[in-house]
Amino acid sequence: MDRRKFFKLCSLAGLGVVSLGVPGAIQLARAESPKLWVFVNAGGGWDPTMLCDPKGDAKNSKGFNVNNFKADQILSAGPIKYPDIGNNKAFFERFSDITTVINGIDCETNGHDSGSRNTFSGRLNINTPALPALIALALNPKLPMSFITNGGYDDTDGTIASTRLSGGGNALNGLIHPNLISVNQNDFDASPKFLETAALDLVTQARDERLMSLQKAQNLPRHQSAMSLLYTSRVGMSDLKKIQEELDVIKSKIDFNSYGSGEGLARQAYVAIAAYKAGLTQSVNLSVGGFDTHANHDNQQQNAQDALRSGVMALYDIAEVAGCADEMFVVVGSDFGRTPAYNPGNGKDHWSVGSMMLMSPHIKGKRVIGATNEFFDYEKIDLAKLAVGGKDVLKMGHIHKWLRTFAGIDEHEIVRRYPISVKGDIDLA
Repeated sequence: MDRRKFFKLCSLAGLGVVSLGVPGAIQLARAESPKLWVFVNAGGGWDPTMLCDPKGDAKNSKGFNVNNFKADQILSAGPIKYPDIGNNKAFFERFSDITTVINGIDCETNGHDSGSRNTFSGRLNINTPALPALIALALNPKLPMSFITNGGYDDTDGTIASTRLSGGGNALNGLIHPNLISVNQNDFDASPKFLETAALDLVTQARDERLMSLQKAQNLPRHQSAMSLLYTSRVGMSDLKKIQEELDVIKSKIDFNSYGSGEGLARQAYVAIAAYKAGLTQSVNLSVGGFDTHANHDNQQQNAQDALRSGVMALYDIAEVAGCADEMFVVVGSDFGRTPAYNPGNGKDHWSVGSMMLMSPHIKGKRVIGATNEFFDYEKIDLAKLAVGGKDVLKMGHIHKWLRTFAGIDEHEIVRRYPISVKGDIDLA
């Protein structure tokens, strides 16, 4: 019996498996399959050579340097190499044990729309649902907020409703607290109200009694269905209040100001984790921009990457406070990469070679798959062995085929309507 089937049987039986003998690993009993999928969209096209595929300032055989930082600034966490710039060191020292870096991916495009679609769905075809949408659809479509999105590539092609959020939860407050005229974020009890508590209780009681009476009086199936939907919406309002309980727990232990430029991602993660803990969410899109650095590349790209890394660190801080860090599978990617050479404005343009990071204790960490050469062009690999030097070109489709299988959604009827056409398979477990 192979490893994945063994873990799946344990999961079905309600058993956890303890990870042993890995220094620094999260030593927790857990089922094999992640329970929360988080996709972090780095919008605009990041530069992996400033993140997880560094080259340094040494001139290559064509006479130009890919980076401006010194070659001796390149550090490593096991096989993962990164430049000692920005907050890279803090990031990789903390997360290398649960991180698989995938370099040298042929993105097959250098257009923003097609690149983002390919990175987060595995297909260049328009009207393809993002992977988090398919995961929500296949695993838990009836959850009230099964797929939460804060932007990035979040097309659903009508397969499932998405919950669009922004502003760190402010959009939810009106739904969670419909009796508040305006919301005092620091003290909900101090917020002005439409009705006093006693009056609101009477209104709620009368509303519920009326709804029950209407339900009993309906004989036609379509009227019964309409009443059922109305009842469900009432129950859903109560579910939303569960989010506030989780938000309060997290907020009491997290200082959002400490994440600097990553505060935006931190606040997105704040609501996402609370919704998951409230039992309302299966998958999430987080989004941060600023990566389309056609000018002043080094400064702007580093600022954007610092925000990204700080935001991911915040995501894990929040998940640890909520007690679910070991339940997540995090996918971090971007539209494509940046050109190996600088343009006349000290910027870098679109380049159809990129990287992706997979972060989870559910797969191997401290691992690099794929590679690029001195010109930041992809190296061919052996897909079966995941080794550089073969005859295969690694594409986003290969990664997504495996992700679909690992998530257990590859045989779902609707998922199969969006086939991934790349030849060959990889196994990243």
